[in-house]
Amino acid sequence: MESTSKELAIKSFQAVGFPTSKMEEWKYTSLKTLNDIAWNWQELGLTVAETNGLEIISLQDLLNQSKVFQKVWNAKDPILDQNPFYDLNKKLCQSPLVLWVKQGVKVENPINLTYVLKGIEANTAFQAKLIVFVESGAELSIVESASSEKSKTLVSSYVQEIFLSEKAKLTYLKEQDLSDETTHIDQTFVFQEGESHAETFTLSLNGGIVRNNLHFYINGEQVVSNLNGLYVPAGHQLMDSHTIVDHRMPNSESNEFYKGILMDHSTGVFNGKIFVRKDAQKTNAFQSCRNVLASNKATMNTKPQLEIWADDVKCSHGTTTGQLNEESLFYMRSRGISLQAAKTLLLLAFAQEVIDKIPFETVKQELSEKIIGKIKASNDLTI
Repeated sequence: MESTSKELAIKSFQAVGFPTSKMEEWKYTSLKTLNDIAWNWQELGLTVAETNGLEIISLQDLLNQSKVFQKVWNAKDPILDQNPFYDLNKKLCQSPLVLWVKQGVKVENPINLTYVLKGIEANTAFQAKLIVFVESGAELSIVESASSEKSKTLVSSYVQEIFLSEKAKLTYLKEQDLSDETTHIDQTFVFQEGESHAETFTLSLNGGIVRNNLHFYINGEQVVSNLNGLYVPAGHQLMDSHTIVDHRMPNSESNEFYKGILMDHSTGVFNGKIFVRKDAQKTNAFQSCRNVLASNKATMNTKPQLEIWADDVKCSHGTTTGQLNEESLFYMRSRGISLQAAKTLLLLAFAQEVIDKIPFETVKQELSEKIIGKIKASNDLTI
């Protein structure tokens, strides 16, 4: 029966197919070529170290033990099930990793979560799911790393569903360092109740095609949602960030801050949507996306969007795409700094504004080193 259910789910997805550029939401990130491959569909398990204050539990047990979670789980927006990637993931992921932090518990150290695609056959399409439930007044930090094996054609579909109760706090950092043969579709859904605080960092370092969908649902007052992103594609890599922040209640705040460094023949996409519903008066919602084309062959596509039905709000959005300041480059060169070193320092300084926001010192140091290495390895760094 389970095998039949899996086969039906796959056939249902295949009938729709991987999205192409004919679909507005995938205009710059066509996955058309993936429809020509016979994929081996598998579920991927996630691994996390046991930590005091954190409970790892099955989804069914959590539903049975917590009426609060049962309520928010059943109240999810039904539009999620109209997403072919989400729907397939829902049907194929029978054993999601479920993390539960009970009321008032503050997990002291960040937990390390690994998403590894190694030692597997080529042409494999993975489904993985993470569910996080943070009860009222509880706090949790997650540092996640995603990696994959080179020379193996892989598709990765990863869904995270995060539920923050009243006054809960979450810091979630994800570092994506995947092979050029990997297509990674990451879908993060964050549901926030009153006075909760979410801080996310999406750091895309490598991957053939990396698509990040972040959807935030503001379901209470005095909510804070901070979305930080940094992407550094090179070669022919494509990195696509799609965000939705849906303000449904009054007196809340969201801040989006994304930066991109694009090298060689790479492509970047940023599509950020902010919705402020009729009842969401006194909302503050801000969005910023800044990009540097470190090569005249790189391409950046941006589309910020605001839809506001309330009248007492403060909202803004803006995107910029350009090259590094030639005067700054000349100044550094006049003081004996080599051209390559000057370019590297200026590009790292551009990224630093996002890096400085990261609360984990070890991650900040490692990230800076990886970005420096990637800039130095660029084959076509023209400024």
